[in-house]
Amino acid sequence: MPDTEAKCMALLLYRMYLQGQRNGTVTAAWLQTWNITGRQANPQHSTKFSTKLYVYTVNMAYITPPEQDENPRCFRRRIYASLRSMTLELKGTRDERVMTQHPTTPWSKVWGNLQAVWLSEELKAACFMVIHDLITTNDRLAKTQRSTTNNCQHCVRVDALIHRLTEYSEGADIWTWTPSRIAIILRMDPKYILPERTIRPSFHFCSPQRHRAILWILAHMIYYRTQHWYRVSTVDYADFMRRARWKAYQTTRRRGKFGNYLEIL
Repeated sequence: MPDTEAKCMALLLYRMYLQGQRNGTVTAAWLQTWNITGRQANPQHSTKFSTKLYVYTVNMAYITPPEQDENPRCFRRRIYASLRSMTLELKGTRDERVMTQHPTTPWSKVWGNLQAVWLSEELKAACFMVIHDLITTNDRLAKTQRSTTNNCQHCVRVDALIHRLTEYSEGADIWTWTPSRIAIILRMDPKYILPERTIRPSFHFCSPQRHRAILWILAHMIYYRTQHWYRVSTVDYADFMRRARWKAYQTTRRRGKFGNYLEIL
């Protein structure tokens, strides 16, 4: 999407600009060697600079240098706004790959659920990889013709994302343990808690604390399973969840978001 591309490019340009302002860095030496320390005019000659510096000079030509009273955060936002507007003019808006593959999924709820609960950057990255189907399963490799089979190497089932999370190795025992705890919160039968909720969490519950607690549990299960495919047990997983709960309850503000629902872990 244009937003994602603009954010990544803005962060790259901002870091290169900072490095170029610091004497003694490699980036500053490159800029001084090719005499591109100031704002350059477009178009550039691609054979003159290296690839990264060419991208930097071409994009920074549309962005004025930071003013004296402009803080770094405002300057970074200005880079992003300029790049986003240029990207929209050239490419327009388009849906992400996973959204086109599953058009019936209410994606606004999925993205909203990721922001509804406090998670560390590592957990958010793991959830994004699962939701975008970026885990290198045999099923995904077979679709891109990088694997001759989509079956799991240890069983006859298709090595899909849900299989990796809830069935592979100790995943079946871990998934049995997780819905049993969620069922206590929801006061329902665990069989109605489907594995699809791990890869596309589009559900919503009226109680905000209950809703955040379930999202928190599923996010930590995803993170644990993506980090530990092999040689794990339900006991190790339960210990991991209890340690994570202890960390979450160290801050009064976070405890108020989950209530006492995480005590069932």
